[in-house]
Amino acid sequence: MLDPDQRRTFAALADVLIPTSDPMPSATAAGVPDALLDQVLGYRPDLAAPFAEAVAWCTGKDPETALDALSVQQPEQFQALTVLTAGAYFLSPRTKAALAYDPPPRTAHDDVDSYIDMLATVVDRGFAIR
Repeated sequence: MLDPDQRRTFAALADVLIPTSDPMPSATAAGVPDALLDQVLGYRPDLAAPFAEAVAWCTGKDPETALDALSVQQPEQFQALTVLTAGAYFLSPRTKAALAYDPPPRTAHDDVDSYIDMLATVVDRGFAIR
């Protein structure tokens, strides 16, 4: 979707949005402008056009200044750019490793009986308007 020059522009923009912050990698260090961008565009093809417009609008400008202006003058394109950048960033194995987050296991189904027991206490107590 993007040619090499557009990817370089996007990389500069992405690094302004997500700079290095120990222990987290920058957007480019996490691989955002490469295959991860293509992957996230596959998940959100509806954002491809406004994203491409955002990159084209920012081409040849200072990245920080361009992003500030884009957010005010082209909010839809700015949103597409930031959503795809963040989405690609959190797909990165380097980002996931830096987060060092191991989510707890989840049950395959809700424990409906426990909810009913908890609600029974509320029903028995009644509802009073104060």
